[in-house]
Amino acid sequence: MDERFSFISSGKKGLAQLSLQSVAIDPALKNIEAEGGRMMLDIFRGIFRGDKISKVVFSVIEVSSLSLAEQSILIWPGDGYDLPVFFCNLTQMPGMSFHIFDLIPVMDLVVWPRYGEKYLAGLPELRKKAAEHLKEGIAEKDFELTSPVAWTFSPYRILLKLKDEGVSRIAPLMEEYCRAYINLWQKAEPVRQPDEDAFCKRKKEALRKLMKENDPGYPIMVGIFGEENTKKQFDIVF
Repeated sequence: MDERFSFISSGKKGLAQLSLQSVAIDPALKNIEAEGGRMMLDIFRGIFRGDKISKVVFSVIEVSSLSLAEQSILIWPGDGYDLPVFFCNLTQMPGMSFHIFDLIPVMDLVVWPRYGEKYLAGLPELRKKAAEHLKEGIAEKDFELTSPVAWTFSPYRILLKLKDEGVSRIAPLMEEYCRAYINLWQKAEPVRQPDEDAFCKRKKEALRKLMKENDPGYPIMVGIFGEENTKKQFDIVF
């Protein structure tokens, strides 16, 4: 991955404790360049006392015709574990950029309130720290996200429109996000109740499907990289 993308670099550094191991994928899919843009992709599998993490994906998409760059980090929990999905995204464009961070729950927070207490209790504090760190670099808090992907988010997700000043200050926040997730990962234990395990697996599969089918960048990527390459990339990411 190009080291000039400090958002991704900070995430890799912050998540080093996950004991990540690179997963072999088609080399042609790791760096796809076409007239008008490029896609870069790294994928890892994290193993610690069992398969707590099924995969960690770092991706970068550049669309030169729109002067747009998107950096994303997704962590998918392994089967048998109810860890939230780590989702962190920075989309940059001239004059305005967007930052999203959340620990997406894989259990129902009403049916299993202890899940929220265990995994999401620290998110309000992370949101507060983000606002304090970025300060006047924030153009808008909690902007409207029209994509159905918003249905997956927790009540405490971080959605920010950023000025250029805010973008330049965002990389250090990755340390906070990664530290919070690693703390949860270290404490995670296998789901022992069959009904909870079944729901967790169903929710993760539904989450993958919803995110894959409603990514707002998909039509743009198809126009630049072709449907076959874009679909293969999305299959890897999600």
